[in-house]
Amino acid sequence: MKKVFYIIVCSLLLNSSIANAQTQNRRFSIFADPQLSWFTSDTKKFSPNGVVGGFNVGFTADKYFADRYALYTGVSINNLGGNIKYNDAGYKLETRDSTYSITPGTNVKLKAQYLTVPVGLKFKTNQIGYVSFFAQVGVSGHIRLKASAWDDKDKVDKETATPQFSIAFASYNIGAGIEYSLGGPSSVQTGITYSNGFTEAYKAGYGNVSIGSLSLRIGIVF
Repeated sequence: MKKVFYIIVCSLLLNSSIANAQTQNRRFSIFADPQLSWFTSDTKKFSPNGVVGGFNVGFTADKYFADRYALYTGVSINNLGGNIKYNDAGYKLETRDSTYSITPGTNVKLKAQYLTVPVGLKFKTNQIGYVSFFAQVGVSGHIRLKASAWDDKDKVDKETATPQFSIAFASYNIGAGIEYSLGGPSSVQTGITYSNGFTEAYKAGYGNVSIGSLSLRIGIVF
């Protein structure tokens, strides 16, 4: 009877240790990142002409495969866009309400909302006092949800411009920051993330017009 009792106790302790180790290997965080975004262009027919502000709000999950190295992914609602100047004639802006012929020199402001899914590698230092540092690199897929356009010359005021944007685009991301421990596994996280699109995000009519961004990470890790 004692042997059975010892076996049960040992099994419970072993299962508890395994569960605790598995929990420590996974970390989840929520974030609300203020950011600036802009258009990028590989042709002189269109010129990036200013940034727009927005937020990227969501959660991430880190899966550690070593003490300080993890794979990360997540999902967020991401607001991106920018201002773009049309330098040549012959291009159009298509909205739900109408189609506008764009005259050379016209600046068009655009904003789009995306469902963003990142995948990448995260590198973290040992904790020094209450602080640890991290860096991460990866790629993100952005699925278009909706979009709007503004064009003062043609009196376009926040018209739905979803058809002007590609249904999805991809970007690479580089980031770094710090975590401040709140005791136990929880911590506050802050940092900077730079993102640059490498596939078409905006259907301007020629070349590859994509989106870049710079965001401030503000998050809580559980």
